[in-house]
Amino acid sequence: MYNNPVMPKIPEFLSFFAHSRTPSLSDLEPNACHEAWENYCQHSGRDNGIDLSISNATRVGLPGIFPDKDRMIEAVISAYEASPQGLYQTRDAISRYYTPFGATPNPDDIQLFASTSEAIGALIKLVCQPGDEVITFNPTYPLLDCLCSLESVELREVALQDCAGEWAIDFWALEQTSSPKTRAIIVVSPNNPTGHCIRKTEFDKLVTFCDRRGLLLIIDEVFAGYRLDNDPELVTQPAASYAKSGLVVSLSGLSKVCGLPQHKLGWGVFGGSPDIVREAMQRLSFITDSTLSVSGWIQRITPYLLAHHDDFSTPCNDRLRINLETLSSVAKRPDTIWTVTHICGGWSACIRLPGWAGDDEAYACELATLGIRVFPGSFFGFRPTHPTLVLSLIVAPELFAAGLNRLSDFLRVALKR
Repeated sequence: MYNNPVMPKIPEFLSFFAHSRTPSLSDLEPNACHEAWENYCQHSGRDNGIDLSISNATRVGLPGIFPDKDRMIEAVISAYEASPQGLYQTRDAISRYYTPFGATPNPDDIQLFASTSEAIGALIKLVCQPGDEVITFNPTYPLLDCLCSLESVELREVALQDCAGEWAIDFWALEQTSSPKTRAIIVVSPNNPTGHCIRKTEFDKLVTFCDRRGLLLIIDEVFAGYRLDNDPELVTQPAASYAKSGLVVSLSGLSKVCGLPQHKLGWGVFGGSPDIVREAMQRLSFITDSTLSVSGWIQRITPYLLAHHDDFSTPCNDRLRINLETLSSVAKRPDTIWTVTHICGGWSACIRLPGWAGDDEAYACELATLGIRVFPGSFFGFRPTHPTLVLSLIVAPELFAAGLNRLSDFLRVALKR
């Protein structure tokens, strides 16, 4: 029998997770807004509330894209072909999807992923060592912070310039934030939730900025098919196809293009200096070959899904415009003391409360207790001096109008307290 020395007692689980990249359990607790909404649903019934935050396209009554049974069976039973870059027929279909937008990228410059989130993780691996930095622009979707943390890199944030509800990139602040540790810049365009789309002048400056410093430029374009502003100065997708230097990757996927978040397929279109793109694709194949995460059947059915993407995107775009018109109409009422920031594209709208309104999370929590769910702008990085409520524009129009009227009635009283 071994003679084990007496060891000091170690706090339970400490030795297992002391070096984990995941947050502490206290940080994984549901936030106050979520708890307020769940409490309302438990006591009043979920069907009695109106969720103005929902962004799941499969749960808002929009048309779906449904291949026939024989086509699905053929995709599922086809022989497996391991391809780190993704099947050529799939990449070719993605290339042709972009043609109506003004560019037809080379299928050899397209890489498949299981999702755009996986793509960002792989691209961080491509250019970063642990401890390096990635820059993005806020307000933006908080998922990027999680993705960077899991790759052991630091996410640095540059605030978008807010000029009376119009958004723009602050290049002076970008210059100040960039450091020798910076390896990549991530831009979400259209931005979630601000709806900011990068302009051609901004894109050219970003490409030059990154090229001179050897930085990867990632453009997350998942909402690019949902433009709400016809300004010709806005960059069209895929932005990477217009880059002539450096390394630029445009990301998208079936989740938003076809309204199919359950069918896990994303992609990256690579552009820039041909020699750099070629080396990037070779190095990335080493990463993707280690997991081969993209399912074979979804690759084979994707050409059909993309050929019919208008079956979803057209009614979705129609709904976005209907709800935006409803929102604009309510905002113009004489007794309304909040405003709507300008939206160039995407599925979200931002209601700007008066600067003196205070904590937007408190308003979102109180609304949840009344059966109206919205997101507070603080979740996305809006400054405390700019209290904001974020709404989804893909909610069914009749529910959106009813929920917005209840929200407006609430704010009319709450902002006078």
